[in-house]
Amino acid sequence: MTRNRPLRVLSVIGQLNVGGAETYLTRIAQRIRQYGIDMEICALDRVGPRLGELERAGIVVHDTPYGRRVGLDIFTLLKTIDTVRRIARKGRFDIVHTYLYWSDIMGVTGAWLARCPRIIVGRRALHSWIHAQRAVFHGLEQVTNAMANEVIANSEAVLRDAVATERFLPRVRAVIYNGIDVSDYDPRPRSANGPLRLVTVGALAPRKGQEYAIEALRLVSIAGVQATLVLVGSGSDEHKLRRLAAENGVERLITFAGEQLDPRPYLDAADVFLLPSRQEGFSNAILEAMASALPVIATDVGGNAEAVVHGSGGLIVQPERAEALAAAITELAQHRGEMWDMGRFNRERVAERFSLEASTRSLAGWYLDRSRPGTP
Repeated sequence: MTRNRPLRVLSVIGQLNVGGAETYLTRIAQRIRQYGIDMEICALDRVGPRLGELERAGIVVHDTPYGRRVGLDIFTLLKTIDTVRRIARKGRFDIVHTYLYWSDIMGVTGAWLARCPRIIVGRRALHSWIHAQRAVFHGLEQVTNAMANEVIANSEAVLRDAVATERFLPRVRAVIYNGIDVSDYDPRPRSANGPLRLVTVGALAPRKGQEYAIEALRLVSIAGVQATLVLVGSGSDEHKLRRLAAENGVERLITFAGEQLDPRPYLDAADVFLLPSRQEGFSNAILEAMASALPVIATDVGGNAEAVVHGSGGLIVQPERAEALAAAITELAQHRGEMWDMGRFNRERVAERFSLEASTRSLAGWYLDRSRPGTP
């Protein structure tokens, strides 16, 4: 049997901000056409900086009542589910693929009601951070799992965590890593002189652990290591982090750069990328730093250790330990002549394993291969 039309995929996501899932989906949607796949996006709340990029690329982005809600009432949830159902049915989508918690709940339910042939639920974070740890949220998640056909995680660590913590997880499973366009990033040798310039990119939120980076900066300063830190991102923790920097006497060493659609100028101006997270799935920010030929210091959470090879491309340390971050910063500061080799190793690794083309090809292959008649 030969398909006489392109495979149609509806990707469901909450918003189109600059987060990892949103950025990844924006990139993939523009690349996957070359494999004979028509992808449209349903944004529960059709807002965010990535929306314009998708529209300029000609990607259809659907809206739902969710963005017009006041609070989280059951009536709005039901209307949103019905909207997804109608979009999926009218568009004759072969696959509905959801990203992040509320998109999973409403997107999967709407697709199931529309009798979509294949429903794929995404896993992009460790379970303890996916939703509030309340029985009702976990129960909704398991009902959603029972309606889905497949699960795609963005790292081996995330998939193992999902298998260990979720009942009724679909038995058809895959890991498809995030990817970036390596050619968009400019590798350049860094100076061996002056303060060690650290940068981290991510939402200023509890899961990202920036407070440990600030404490680590205090510790290395006491030890006589000259270093500065740039925090690229915005979020609920900004006031707390600014206060912590002042209390630790390192505010003059820290720059709050705010949210940036394009972090490359900040990566280009740094010597080391720092990711002090409590939780990750598979970090786009790490891949961008690696493509920029930066050595990486990252905590051992989620897929960080699947991206960064400890010792060759940087250092992997225990999470929630400022002293471990400080020790890693000190080690790199004492061996600055080796950092360029680490950076080149990272860029080559991204080009070989985590390119946007490789990720798009893997996702398209999964969509198409399992759509063939007779595929279990």
